[in-house]
Amino acid sequence: MRRKPLVAAMLALLAVALVLGGNALLDAGWGPALRSVADRVLPNPEVAMWAPAPDPGSHASSYADATGTGANYVYLVEAADAEGNVRELQLIFFGRESDGEGWLEIEARGGSGVRYRACDADEAPAAARGALGR
Repeated sequence: MRRKPLVAAMLALLAVALVLGGNALLDAGWGPALRSVADRVLPNPEVAMWAPAPDPGSHASSYADATGTGANYVYLVEAADAEGNVRELQLIFFGRESDGEGWLEIEARGGSGVRYRACDADEAPAAARGALGR
């Protein structure tokens, strides 16, 4: 019987530690990285989406890369799937900014682009281009 209060107290302490640790990481600029990790870990389906490459300098935030010698740039882009469904995705450009050229084919999970590659506009489905007004 004494275990229940002890377990409850331990769970409460763990919850507080997670909140404080998460807030410390958010304050340090690691929010986008945490969002990306969560989208990869949670059971979100992977969906192919397309978007025009974001303009240079239009990043929402940036943070130091793991080596400390460069920066990773976080962009929020409107992307559409092959049926024309649109949603905002977070893309992280590692070590460089977007050049704003062409389009991106994106493998999305949740609200994050897990992988992306440059492509021509004509490679994006017509429904995706139309939904994005392109």
